[in-house]
Parts: sequence; structure tokens; C-alpha cells
Amino acid sequence: MIKRLLTIAFAVITTNVFSQVLVSYDFTGYNGLPASIPAGWTITVNDTSAAGKTFYTTAGSCATSCPSYKFNQTGATIITPSFSNATHLKFFMKGNGNTQLNPFKVYTTADGTNWTNIQTYSPVSLTGSFYTLSLNTSDIQVKFEYIKDSLGFNVALDDITISNGPVGINNISSESLNIYPTISTGAINIESSAEKKAIEISVINVIGKEVKRFNFIQNNGKSIINLSELPDGVYVLKMTINGQPFTKRVVIKR
Repeated sequence: MIKRLLTIAFAVITTNVFSQVLVSYDFTGYNGLPASIPAGWTITVNDTSAAGKTFYTTAGSCATSCPSYKFNQTGATIITPSFSNATHLKFFMKGNGNTQLNPFKVYTTADGTNWTNIQTYSPVSLTGSFYTLSLNTSDIQVKFEYIKDSLGFNVALDDITISNGPVGINNISSESLNIYPTISTGAINIESSAEKKAIEISVINVIGKEVKRFNFIQNNGKSIINLSELPDGVYVLKMTINGQPFTKRVVIKR
């Protein structure tokens, strides 16, 4: 009976861990000119000059690949195309320069006119990381806005993804991935042939509750996550690697 309940629990978990991508933008091809912006997206500040260019081309300020957008003027905004029935927003962000309490704000709208501030980051971390926010299914657009004071401090934004709903596992056969051991006292190795990966991991217990989360950039093909503080039991690693979602079941046993 217990085994059957565990099977049912994991069936529920693995049915709902994948997301259908509704809107995404990794700034590929963006060069500071309005003509390089994809249809449906709005970027209010665009600049190609050496002193004011609105994009980064250095790896440390990009997620999985460059360029990324560079917020370097106060009031600059990025608005997504319209979407429907979204549940999650994910993006990469990094502060650059001497840290200042300049607010970076994320808004949503249900009608395209009235905007609600759902998150403010102040200050923005100097460590590049992925952030995930929950959306209401009534939301139809997302807006990012940066308020910059005269002291400087710029912000990189990259790999915006808006998603909803369970879908199948993305095909990752082009990249070798190895996660081991599946029975461990706490340390789990993640190995990949890719030179650089943006990795997001949500650790889910048997009742479907997230008990731990990791967000990091893997540069050398191998990372170790530590689950030693979790109780013995079976867990699902809900992972997104370079935008591709999949899962792995592991057992913590001492």
C-alpha cells in the first residue's frame, strides 16, 4: 500500500513538473538598434554608441550566451508580447558596477493598461542568477523597469521565459548529462558535456512540496549539489538546464 501511494505521488509530481514555454527571449541578434528587436517585444531604450550601448557581450553578464540587455538609463523598460494562462516567469539578472539601491521592478498587467508591481529588487545582486516569479493566469504581459540614480550601477537582463502547463520532456540527446549517485547520503553530482550551462533545480518531496532550490551557472561541466540536510527519503529533482526541463529521482539514505 505504501509503495502504491509513493507511485501515485510521483506520478502526480512528474505530471506537473514540465512547463510549456509561451514567450521567450534570449536577446540573440540584439545589437542596440530597434530593428533588431523581435516582433511583439517593446524595448524603450536602445543605443549602439560605445558609451551608452544597451547590450552586454561579456560572458559574465550573460546567461547561457551573449548578448544580454543592458539597463543603463533610468526609466528604461522592456515589455513582453501578450500571452495567456501563464503561471511562471523566469529570467537571468546581474548587477554591474558599484552596488547602489536602484530599484529594478517587475510588473504584470491583466488588461495592457494597468500595471501591478509584483517584485522589486534593490539592490540587484552582483552575482548573476536566475529568478523565478509566479504569475496569475489572468496576466497577459510582463514589464521590467529600472530606476537608475546618478551614481551609476547597471543591470544585465537575459533569458526571459514565460511558461505554463505540463508538457513532455524536451529532447536533450544532443548533450550528454549524467546525474549520480541516485542513492546518496547527500551529495549529488551533475555532469554535462556542455561548456556552460544555466541550471535551475527544484527539489520536491513525495507530497509534492519544494524543499530546496538551486540556481547556478555551470562552467566546467561538473557541479555538486548538497542535500545532506534533508531527511532520508525519495525526492524528485525538477531541473531546467539551458531552458530544457526534465526530472531525476534520487534517494537520500544514511
